[in-house]
Amino acid sequence: SLVGFISGALLSVACAQSHQYYFVNTSLNWTEAQSVCRRDYTDLATIESTADVDDFLSTSSNNTGKAWIGLYDDTINSWKWSLNDSSFYSPGEYSFRDWGPGQPDNNFGQQHCVRFYSSSYLSLGQWDDIGCTETMQFVCYNGKSVIYIYIYIYIYIYILYIAVIYLKDYYYFLLVFLFYFLCIYLQVQ
Repeated sequence: SLVGFISGALLSVACAQSHQYYFVNTSLNWTEAQSVCRRDYTDLATIESTADVDDFLSTSSNNTGKAWIGLYDDTINSWKWSLNDSSFYSPGEYSFRDWGPGQPDNNFGQQHCVRFYSSSYLSLGQWDDIGCTETMQFVCYNGKSVIYIYIYIYIYIYILYIAVIYLKDYYYFLLVFLFYFLCIYLQVQ
């Protein structure tokens, strides 16, 4: 049916667009940046592939050329992502790294956090380890909002289908339609 096709297409788009990056034009240290991202989004940016790096670059066009991402060294020389939910990652994504030449160098055990370069200092989009107390802009990641909105759309299409088939009432249809988009607007805000 048409409803099944549309809802299936929407769910496919939701899966394909599950990563949203938000550039924050405030200079904070890594821990403060992580707190802001966890409070307002999901976490500091997790970059899982070259495609994610391309997405990341498109969101950070107004930056100073460097920004915190969610990768850190847990001091046992093991790089980990701030978002530590193993179910979140597909095979190979958790271990994705794009270090610049000679990185990470750890500078005598003083560099445990990672910044992303969008300038020509390193190759565009590559990473460098640095001390976590430095302050710079950062990029947050929100992996939930798009999926939730598409799930609401799927549910709405189903309710709408039932309303049209069984109730055949134009005003009821319009009321449900307006109510649904008001809910989405409030959810996104």
